[in-house]
Amino acid sequence: MSPWLQILSALGASVVGGVIAPQITNAKDRRAARAAVIEKARDVEVLRWGHDRHEEFAAATIALEAAAVIARVPRDLVTSYVEAARNARQQSYRVDYGDRGGWGWGVDGEYGRPVELALERISRFIWHPWLSRLRRAQH
Repeated sequence: MSPWLQILSALGASVVGGVIAPQITNAKDRRAARAAVIEKARDVEVLRWGHDRHEEFAAATIALEAAAVIARVPRDLVTSYVEAARNARQQSYRVDYGDRGGWGWGVDGEYGRPVELALERISRFIWHPWLSRLRRAQH
């Protein structure tokens, strides 16, 4: 084998080992980080309706923000969701189901819809991060 072919072969192997392999390896970590954001958002949604659990709700929003930083979710997406969730939580009210028994929590659409939209934007980013980044760059 000629020396030039050996050099090119070694160069090709170093490119694969140094550039491509870490991208493949890091993909699993990136997916796990994005999945953690969805899990933390679920925790916030559950606690958003528990009016006697203020400290847990605050801790859940902080955990969501931390997971979003690790997953590289844009801060403005997370901030808009957390603010909408806080507003909806503050404006929710107790609903008595009367004859059917039991009670639950309700919120007017003017407060609930922004939470849904913000969570949808986060979810869209998590499922399609590159496409979302391109769309955000165009605006």
